[in-house]
Amino acid sequence: MSVHQDIAAENMEGRRTQLAWPMGWAVIGSVAFYFYWLCWPTVPPDLIEFVIPWYGHIVERGPIDAFTEPFSNYTPPYLYLLAVASLAHELLSPLSVVKWLSVAGTGFLALSVADLVKALGGDRKRAAFTFIVPTIALNAALLAQCDALWAGACVFAVAAMVRGRTVASLVWCGVAIAFKAQAAFVAPFIVGALAGRRAALWQWTIPALIYAALMAPAWLMGWPVADLATVYLRQADFFDWPGNLANPWIWATELAHGSVQPFYIFGYAAAGAAALGIGILSSSAVRRPAAMVQLALLSAVALPFFLPKMHERYYFLADALALALVLARPTRQNLYVAATVQFASLASILAYVYFHERQVPALVGALVAAMAMFGIYREAIAVGAHWPRSPQAHTLGSLPN
Repeated sequence: MSVHQDIAAENMEGRRTQLAWPMGWAVIGSVAFYFYWLCWPTVPPDLIEFVIPWYGHIVERGPIDAFTEPFSNYTPPYLYLLAVASLAHELLSPLSVVKWLSVAGTGFLALSVADLVKALGGDRKRAAFTFIVPTIALNAALLAQCDALWAGACVFAVAAMVRGRTVASLVWCGVAIAFKAQAAFVAPFIVGALAGRRAALWQWTIPALIYAALMAPAWLMGWPVADLATVYLRQADFFDWPGNLANPWIWATELAHGSVQPFYIFGYAAAGAAALGIGILSSSAVRRPAAMVQLALLSAVALPFFLPKMHERYYFLADALALALVLARPTRQNLYVAATVQFASLASILAYVYFHERQVPALVGALVAAMAMFGIYREAIAVGAHWPRSPQAHTLGSLPN
């Protein structure tokens, strides 16, 4: 082949590459639009019981005066965003306002997935797939939940920790925990990484300070500080049955709903042991990005898997982390992990929405979740032992904060 033919072939390949992503985005956008359009009219029970009344309170009192008294069992950060969204109340129905807020949260989650993909050396444009992952799309378009906000902050925290930016990671951790207590699912990985990096003691206080800063506006408006400090405790008391997540406790929900509370201690012990093991592994993997993300994913699966009283959406963070991992490194093992995590998560949601009498999908999903957890653990050990060190690796004494 002549030099001119070589140049022509390279130019043709370049044009194909330039066209590939615009076409891909068009396909993803079309699929997302159709799916979200199908789900949009559905009004989930949680909106009727919780979010729509909160929204009505904000519209009635105004986006600022609404916070002079407690009106929700959520922490204020989501309510701040709901208050901003309420400015569109004359143009959109309450259902549309809440769902558009959830879609905006999905956009935030997509940005975080792109950041983690980039941190692992992948093409961040692939994060567009976030909008059509079944559980993520259902969370926004059907259930109108805000899980994308806390999960996105957790993914940003993992990406920052992978890059060695400890302070930024802890700031994102504070943001995540201010939105939802479920952000604690990534805590074993974060604590282990902090130990491995020998983080200064003052850095450990950052999440609590960020949490307090995000509570402060509501407190200054009149929301009692005691109420703000105990929101998550009241949430835990509100839900006191084995759970409907695809984990071992779903079997108790189906077979022995009212008699398993004395056995919760075994779930807490198993989750504690898993957290300790993940923390130890994370402390020794601080220079191996692939191993770090695997361990963050393992933490996001193992804790909701072992704990009782878990809701159907509690594999959501695992969905996002598994997606980022497979987009950055589409190996057969990562595809297997992403598929099994998604199956378990989707089975939980479908059982919650469509199988009220007998939650068969979640029963099967519990077995698949166990398979996913084993696959993640095996891969974490493998890449921790054999993955080449990041070219940006530093000595412990000079790791960036």
